[in-house]
Amino acid sequence: MTNPSKFLFDMDFSEPVEPVVEAAPEPQIPMIPVSEHQALVEAARKKGFEQGRAEALKDLQATQEKILTDEVNRLGGAVAQVLQTIDEGINSQERDAVGLAFLVARRLCAHLIARQPLAEVVALVSECLGPLRRAPHLVIRIALKDVENLKKRMDPIIREKGFDGRLVILGEDNIGPGDCHIEWADGGIRRDRKELEKQIDTSIRAYLAARAAKAAPKAAADEAKDTGQ
Repeated sequence: MTNPSKFLFDMDFSEPVEPVVEAAPEPQIPMIPVSEHQALVEAARKKGFEQGRAEALKDLQATQEKILTDEVNRLGGAVAQVLQTIDEGINSQERDAVGLAFLVARRLCAHLIARQPLAEVVALVSECLGPLRRAPHLVIRIALKDVENLKKRMDPIIREKGFDGRLVILGEDNIGPGDCHIEWADGGIRRDRKELEKQIDTSIRAYLAARAAKAAPKAAADEAKDTGQ
């Protein structure tokens, strides 16, 4: 039988010693001289001022560019409107001038024919007799009241042009003063002042219509451009 071990009381039941904790060092606040601090503050102020000035200049420049662009567009539209008005005025003046010139020409022609009703007839007959001098016969139809006067003036022209055929001059009531019909075997020619005036009037109207049609696309393009702006 073994003997129990003896309690020797070698255990220390005293309160343990608290460990020593070193205090953390207090944070060091950086320190700079007052003059250096003031210099940094002044530099920051100047930098902020320059940045603000640059932004203000940028905004001002953008505003000025927009104002200038709007003004240019406005002036361009105004100029286009003025040019269109001028074109319309020129076209109107041209139509009036052409109409007036045609009216004056008609009245002048009527006045000259009244003074010398056979002048144009004699000139036309003289031009025809040369190429037709070998024609067997030639018929001239004129206003009835001018027949005798024309007969008196034809002999010198016939001799000058060497016409050997038979010349017949007939008076008709439906032929106006200054007009005539010249007929030969295989052809003829007619001078009709009223018909000539109709042809001239038609040509003038066609010319003015062509001018207006040519100007219309330009006016439409200018109007579309102004509307787009």
